[in-house]
Amino acid sequence: MDSMKHRRLQELDRSDFEIVKGEPDIRGWDVKNSTGQKIGEVEELIVDAQQKKVRYMVVDMDDNELKLDHHKVLMPIGLAELDKKEDDVILPNVQAEHLRSLPDYDKGNLTPEVERRICNTLGRSNETMSSTNIEQHHPDFYKHDYFNDDNLYKHRLHEAQPVRKESEFESGLRLWEKRSEGGVIPDRSGNRDGNPEREIEEDARMEMVRNRRNAYQQRRGGGTGRNSYRSRDNSIEGRITNEGLQDA
Repeated sequence: MDSMKHRRLQELDRSDFEIVKGEPDIRGWDVKNSTGQKIGEVEELIVDAQQKKVRYMVVDMDDNELKLDHHKVLMPIGLAELDKKEDDVILPNVQAEHLRSLPDYDKGNLTPEVERRICNTLGRSNETMSSTNIEQHHPDFYKHDYFNDDNLYKHRLHEAQPVRKESEFESGLRLWEKRSEGGVIPDRSGNRDGNPEREIEEDARMEMVRNRRNAYQQRRGGGTGRNSYRSRDNSIEGRITNEGLQDA
């Protein structure tokens, strides 16, 4: 059985959470710097199962344009911004030297010590970084702009239709907790019998990653049907309509 299911920080694909329907799922999107150079792709999101919050993006730096070695790194979600128009994730304040110095992502070794090393590499240094116990965080560790997921949507809020006085859309990336039993992700047929064999395997997870990347490339006009995709409404509400993501 997947031990990650019992950790505080979990890969979204392996967790009991999903992105709330109607909000952009940035997995598979290109990650770029402030000048438009490609850094990599968002392969996965890391969620805090206790607080039901997204804490990090897993950035796969394969095929980057910065001449950096191919590896995967964790990026605090608060450092990311959605591009104003395109389905890209921008890291405006992250430099090549930061990316070069970040530790490789190891899903089996995501400890508070590693998290503090990531934040320190990216330039954070204050009292909430230190702790007398390396296995624990200072209580205010996540109360920092690095983990403020409001930053992700700040260039796109004008696209959201004001349905309520203050919708949770403006409060950052929302997660929906699936009602599965025993921490087992239901299969595509909806089976929730708790059979460990039905837990998501690495090959199946990577297939989902590839599918997300292909869908992203098609939406951006990089695959077949290029002209038709470029003529579609690229607003958040437009994408929800085009991709059939409205609530039934």
